[in-house]
Formats: sequence, structure tokens, C-alpha cells
Amino acid sequence: MSVLVLAGVMAYADDFLLTALQGAVGSIARVDAPFASWLRDSTLLLPVFALAVLGALAVAHRLSGPVLSSPRQVLGAALLVAVAGSVVGFTAIAASFAYDYHLQSEQVLHSHHGSDVPTAGHVHDAGGCSGSCVVMRQDTLAVHERALEYAAPVVVVTNLVLVGWVVAARGGRIEPRIGRRTA
Repeated sequence: MSVLVLAGVMAYADDFLLTALQGAVGSIARVDAPFASWLRDSTLLLPVFALAVLGALAVAHRLSGPVLSSPRQVLGAALLVAVAGSVVGFTAIAASFAYDYHLQSEQVLHSHHGSDVPTAGHVHDAGGCSGSCVVMRQDTLAVHERALEYAAPVVVVTNLVLVGWVVAARGGRIEPRIGRRTA
């Protein structure tokens, strides 16, 4: 149960950031209703986050033993879970930005097709783009890079806070208690 809770809070929070950033710097071709796309994409990312949480907990068990009982062991496991979730969240954001850049780059090329006549001294790229088209592509790439620079620490801090809250809400445990309560 705790795996799904941890995966869920990180998936929905990180994808909220992705949805917000996509609205700010993403491709106009991918514009969708923000709430619907956030809900859909977060739900699709949930299994990937669950695998990351399971992997982090497996590493924690390998390092600390079969039971995470001391506060230090729980804190270490929580940090591993937050880092694993942050890697997944940042990778999702980077992949989305790469796709957005590809779409935006194609739009720039099509909008400039035929308007830039290649001559000696003009900068050309491999995609048949020259002059102001190259500059626009470079500017678009710079915007995506800057957004990724801003997103990375936000994803890490968000996941640290959320994992900390889940662990605190569970009474300082990251995993369910083993065994059943007797009446």
C-alpha cells in the first residue's frame, strides 16, 4: 500500500509541474485541456513511479537489512525513494520537452521554408534551416534548457517534501507493519 501512495503522490505532483511547464514553453500543437492531460499523463506515469519506489526500497533493504526499523534506516529509505521519484519525474519532463522542441523546430522550419534564401556566409543546420530560422531554433532550445534548469530542483524538493509527509503520516514508517494485529 505504501508503494502506491508514495508513487501516486510523486506521479501526480511531478506531472502537475510538467503540465504547468508545458503550458508555458511547450508546443502549441500539443495544447489540450490542462486538467484532463494532467490526469491522463499522471495516471500513465504511475506504474513507472511505482517501479522506482520498489527499486529504491529494494536498495534500502539491501543496505539496511530486511526490516527498516531505526529512524536512520527509514530516513535513508525515504531519501532513496525521493531521489528515484525525482529521476523519473525529471526524465518525464525532459522527454516531454524534447518532443515539444522537435514539434516547435518543425513549425519554425515550415514557417521559414522558402523565406530564407541560402547564400554564402549564412549559418545552416542539418535540417535545411538557415538565417533567422537557425536563430529561432536556438532560442527555442535555450528556453527549454532554462525551463529544465528551473524544474530540476523543484522536482527534487517537491518529492522530498511529499515523501517526508507520507512517512510522517504513517508514523515514521515507510512500509506496512509485518504481521496482523490480534484482538
